[in-house]
Amino acid sequence: MSLQSLVSIFRDYVVEGVSSSGRNKPKKSEIRTWGAWVESTINAFLADGGLIFSSRTELFADLAHPANSSAWVIGDATVGYNGVYGKIGASGAGSWTRRSDLPFSFIVATDTGAGTPNAIQATTAIPVSSSALVWMAVAVSNTDTTVTVSFNGDDPLTILTNSGNGPAADGLVGGMIVLGIISESTFRLVSDQASAAILAQCETAVFQAQIFADQSAVEAGNAADSALEAANLVEQAEAGFIGFVDGGAYDFGSITEDVTYFDQDWGSVA
Repeated sequence: MSLQSLVSIFRDYVVEGVSSSGRNKPKKSEIRTWGAWVESTINAFLADGGLIFSSRTELFADLAHPANSSAWVIGDATVGYNGVYGKIGASGAGSWTRRSDLPFSFIVATDTGAGTPNAIQATTAIPVSSSALVWMAVAVSNTDTTVTVSFNGDDPLTILTNSGNGPAADGLVGGMIVLGIISESTFRLVSDQASAAILAQCETAVFQAQIFADQSAVEAGNAADSALEAANLVEQAEAGFIGFVDGGAYDFGSITEDVTYFDQDWGSVA
């Protein structure tokens, strides 16, 4: 069985790029296999007296090593130059070629709060890559659903949750730890956003629904009262008016005109 890359293990869907295949759930066995490969690579490098250079320029200037020697470049200002190199040719001649990314399983990123709540700026001691998990503590809670992170001043990456959506407001709470993978122009969280933010949104939705339900109940009650009153009026009209009840209280309104109907002289009937 061939070794899967970290990006493949933590892919979004069962079939990469096919959402209808369902969400992919990384297998622990595949993660352990990948981790064992990383450890073996590091151990082999150290056992072989591996070389470490702070820039590719320094590495290229040192050809005094036999063929198949290995060397790491860590800390080059050009991110793409960092990695694992192999020597081609005899000592004193030949060249170095880049073979792979640095085999770190985790890279720690620091968010010092230099950016904004929705545009995070983070730094790392070694270059980030799509083949390593990035561990980062969030400095300030986000306020929008569109959030980006820039590592070491590189182009910003859009942060997406494990389900592929933008985080809810306050979904990335200040002080929380997030773990993610760089995938093209996005930083995909392996650990999802804070459940507290989602819970708050659900509670708000439930509260609003209850308000609407209460308002509907009141309106329904008013409609029922109006219907009953209308039914009573119809019943009275059909039965005919039988006069006022003795001792009953009636409100006939008020008169505001100085001359009323009863003050008129309407003549007499002989």
